[in-house]
Amino acid sequence: MKKLLIYGAGAIGRGYVPWVFPPDQYELTYVESNPTLRDQLNTQKYFTTYCTKNDQYHTLKVPIAKCFSPGEELPSLSTYDGIITAVGPRHVQALAPNLAKATCPIVLFENDETLTEILQKLSKNPHIYFGIPDVITSNTAPQKLLDKDPLSIVTENGTCFIDDRAKSLGGNNHYVDKKELTKQWLAKLYIHNTPHCIAAYCGSLCHKTYLHEGMQIPQVYDIVKKAMLEMSQMLKIRYHIDTDFIDWYSEKELSRFANVLLYDPISRVAREPFRKLEPDNRLIGAAQLALASGVIPHNIMKGIFAAFLYNKTNDPDFNITYLVNALTPENFLKLIIKLNPHEALFKLLVEAWGPDMTELKRMQIK
Repeated sequence: MKKLLIYGAGAIGRGYVPWVFPPDQYELTYVESNPTLRDQLNTQKYFTTYCTKNDQYHTLKVPIAKCFSPGEELPSLSTYDGIITAVGPRHVQALAPNLAKATCPIVLFENDETLTEILQKLSKNPHIYFGIPDVITSNTAPQKLLDKDPLSIVTENGTCFIDDRAKSLGGNNHYVDKKELTKQWLAKLYIHNTPHCIAAYCGSLCHKTYLHEGMQIPQVYDIVKKAMLEMSQMLKIRYHIDTDFIDWYSEKELSRFANVLLYDPISRVAREPFRKLEPDNRLIGAAQLALASGVIPHNIMKGIFAAFLYNKTNDPDFNITYLVNALTPENFLKLIIKLNPHEALFKLLVEAWGPDMTELKRMQIK
C-alpha cells in the first residue's frame, strides 16, 4: 500500500483526494491547521466522503493514519510515496521548507499554475508538479449526511489531470503532457473559475447560502451563462482551443454549478475576493484577456462589481466593501485594484459602475 501525505484536510484534500487515491490502495496522512477539525479526525480516525453520480450519492469511508498539526514533527518524508498540497494559494508557499528534502513526487492542487515554479525555486526541489482536480468539492455536506458522520463531505465525480512526470503516484488520475495540462488549465481557469466565483458573488448578493441556490435565480444564471460565453469566445480567439471542447466544457460547467446535491457553500467559493481581483487572476485578469481578444466583458464586469459588494465579516478580505464605499470609483480602481486610468478596462468599469451597481443592489434587496 502506498503512503500519501496530504497538506490540507479541507474540500479537495478530504473530499476529493480519496476518490483518486482510494483508501484500499493508499494510506492517507494529513497535516491540518484547523485544530477542531484536526482533533475530530484524530479522535474518529476516519471520515466519509460522498460523490454525486447519476443524481445520487456514492459513499466512501476513509480511514486515516493520523492528522498532524503544521508545527508537529512529521515522520521522515522518505516514508511517503507522494505528497499532495491543498491548502490554498495564499498558504502554500509557507510549505517550501517542509518540501525541500522530499524526493517523492509533490503535486500541488492549488488552483494556480504559477505556484509550481515558485515552490520549486523556494524549496530548491524539482519534484514539484501541477495537478488540476477538475471537480467541485464542498467543504461540508447536507445535514442528513452530517447526522451520520459529522466529518462528512460532498464532491462531484470529477476528473483529475496531473503532470505526467508524477505518474509514479498512480491512482485514478489522467497523467498528461504539458500541452494537454495547459489546455485543461486554461479551460478550468476561465470557463470554470471565473464564472464559478461570479455565481458565488451574485448568489451572495441574493442572500443565498449554497451555490446551487443562487443558480436557481434567473438573473444570476443569466449573468453566469453570459460571462462563460465571454470567456469561451476569448479562449477560442486567443488560444485557438478547439470549439467543440470549449462548448462541451461550458455546458458541463453550467450543469455542475446548479448541482443540488453538492451543497457547495458560497462562502467557500467567494472567499478572498482581493485575490480573485488580482491583475492576472480570474476576474480582472479574465476581463483584460477578453478585451485583448476583442470581446467586451459586460458580464464579467458585473461579476467584478458583485465581488466589490461581497461583505462577509469572517472573510480575510472583509474590508473590500468598506473601501468601495469610502473611495470614489476612480480611486478605488486605481489605488486598490491597481488598474491604470489609461487602460480600457478602467474606463469601461467607471462607465458601467453606476448602472451595474444599481442592478446588483436591486438583486441584493429582493
